[in-house]
Amino acid sequence: MKKLLLSALLCFSVLAFTSQVNADVIDKPDFVRLQKIGNQLIKANKIPHRYTFNFTNVSQQKAYPILIDTSYTNDLDLHNNHCVNLFWADYARLASDDEVAGLIAHELAQGEHSYTGVLNGQFMFTKNGYMPFNYIAKMNELNFDKKAVDYMAKAGYNPKALTYALNKTTGEWRGTFFSRHNKTQKRVKNINQYISQKYPKL
Repeated sequence: MKKLLLSALLCFSVLAFTSQVNADVIDKPDFVRLQKIGNQLIKANKIPHRYTFNFTNVSQQKAYPILIDTSYTNDLDLHNNHCVNLFWADYARLASDDEVAGLIAHELAQGEHSYTGVLNGQFMFTKNGYMPFNYIAKMNELNFDKKAVDYMAKAGYNPKALTYALNKTTGEWRGTFFSRHNKTQKRVKNINQYISQKYPKL
């Protein structure tokens, strides 16, 4: 009984500590930087839809920086508010605005794609990427990378930085048959080929 109470007290303490950290974990310059890069991409490319930008899993990473939970990834909240969520641990690995722009641009490309289809994209079940539609998600992922390159170039960012960001933040999948994602090496190769064809001077 004592062990049970002690465990419960420990869990409560950890949660309380995490909540406290969560209240003041995002340094203002980082948040301002995220908004600036995201809005620059939107403005330069005249993207018609509204997006917000935020960090996810911040408190856990700030409180316990040695624990990198790979179950969290950069994503786009399509169903609620079109918020681009950048995983804090990924952001911390990026060295330049160009690299940050690369991850954001990919999510914006996904966001714009979500408006296509029946009723302005309201029926998105084939875009979620679950079997048997995961092959569509893989194809889309490669196209989103290409669109991200265009977004970056038009906004004045170095498109090659997208490959740098992927190499820093994305692991290599052992197998991709059931996955919604391509192998990172395939994505990097796809991006480099596209850049060499469309932006040969870079």
